[in-house]
Amino acid sequence: MRKPHHASHVGLRITLLGLLIGLALAGCENTGGGTAAAGIGTVGGAAAGAGASRAIFGNSTSGMLIGAAAGGLAGNMTLDRQAENRRIQEVEASRDASARRQLDFERQRALQDEEVRREIEERRLFDQWQRERNG
Repeated sequence: MRKPHHASHVGLRITLLGLLIGLALAGCENTGGGTAAAGIGTVGGAAAGAGASRAIFGNSTSGMLIGAAAGGLAGNMTLDRQAENRRIQEVEASRDASARRQLDFERQRALQDEEVRREIEERRLFDQWQRERNG
């Protein structure tokens, strides 16, 4: 009678472990394009690690702390670093786009200045031609 009871606990622990990992990963998933709060991967990983350690080692406090630390580190290394890198890339892309717009504006302004200068010169030459013709 001892073995079936132990076997059901192992099955329950494995099921709980899978459920905790799935919930933690679903909670940490970032489908909003980089809008998740910083640290969500660390917190989610720590929760998943503590839950997994509890499911595997029982109510061992040291096991849960080690699991939480390992899960938090894993969550930080995966989700939080990816989100930070994405934010950095978005800022750089925004700066690049702003610099391109500024450059385009300056080019357009230079073209317009040249066009105005050319029109003024043409007008001056036309006025000079008319004076010589009438004069």
